[in-house]
Parts: sequence; C-alpha cells; structure tokens
Amino acid sequence: MDDEALLDRCRRGDREAFTPLVHRYQDELYTMALRLTGNPADAADVVQETFTRAFRSLPTLRGPTVRAWLFRVAVNCAHDVHRQRSRRPAEPLEDSEGRVLDLPDPGLGPEATALQRERADAVRQALTGLPHDFRVAVVLRDVNQLSYEEMAQALSVPLGTVKSRISRSRALLAEALRGSAAVFPQTEEGW
Repeated sequence: MDDEALLDRCRRGDREAFTPLVHRYQDELYTMALRLTGNPADAADVVQETFTRAFRSLPTLRGPTVRAWLFRVAVNCAHDVHRQRSRRPAEPLEDSEGRVLDLPDPGLGPEATALQRERADAVRQALTGLPHDFRVAVVLRDVNQLSYEEMAQALSVPLGTVKSRISRSRALLAEALRGSAAVFPQTEEGW
C-alpha cells in the first residue's frame, strides 16, 4: 500500500495504518540520525520524535512527500539533540578510546577487522568534523540516497544549494581523509 493510502486510513481513525509507515522509513531515518548525532541512543530518540511529530501532523501530511518530510523533521530533531548535547555534554557507552562498540564481522580475520574499524573511525571522525549543514547534506545523499529534489524539500533549500553543499562536503571529506593511513595506506613506493 502506498503512503497516501496509509495516511488516508490513519486520518479516518485506523491507528494501525501508521505502523507500515514506521516500518518503511525507520531504518533509513535511524541511519541518517546516527551519522548526524554519532550516538545510537540519540539516533533512536531522533527517530522516535520524528514519528511522534508525524503522527501529530497526520492531517497535513501528503503521500508523495512523506519521505522527504520525515527526513526534514529528523534533521531538525538531530539538530535539536546536537544543541542540547552542546549545552550538556554526555558521554555515550564507548570503549576506552571513545569509540561506540561494534561487534566484529566473524568472517574477517583479526587484522582485517582492525583495519575495517580504523577506516570506519577515520570516516566517522571526518564526517563529524564537517560543518553541520555539510554533514547533513552528505549523509542524506550518500548514506540515505535521497535525490537532490528530495533533499531540497527535506532541507527547505533551493536545488542549487543542495548541489553546492554536496560538492563542498565531498571535497571537505576527501581533504580530511587524504591524510588518513587507515583509508589510504602508504605503500613502500609511496602514494
């Protein structure tokens, strides 16, 4: 069933019709929120608040724009979490080096697992180091694969602004990662 049909059922009082919308978009929103907040608990809070706001806004939601609208709300919620955290910093559950704990892939050996973690940490640090608007742009496009038009709608900015933010954020990421030995290991002959 498409988004508009589910929204119609919700508006007529069928609360269960909202569940498929949650299932359809929760993983994408969580991934985006995790990349923006850097913290699984904050990302879960962002997703929960996004769906709470969506449910309260059922009369104004329209099917073809639900995905972009949800991403816009989630970006705003992530921004709110970032503002709150900057006022009251809190430490998430991390290992001794400040990394959120991930389980290793059992198919990889110890060396490959360590290298994979180093690369993920380097990318995460580079992403976290981007200015907020650039981080949001690159996460929406490259992680969540929103179209430029969906991004413009989700961010309430012109299409040209979306394109320039993507270009600039990718350039900043490349610059930040260029010096990372984990991402670009040096060979004996040099780079």
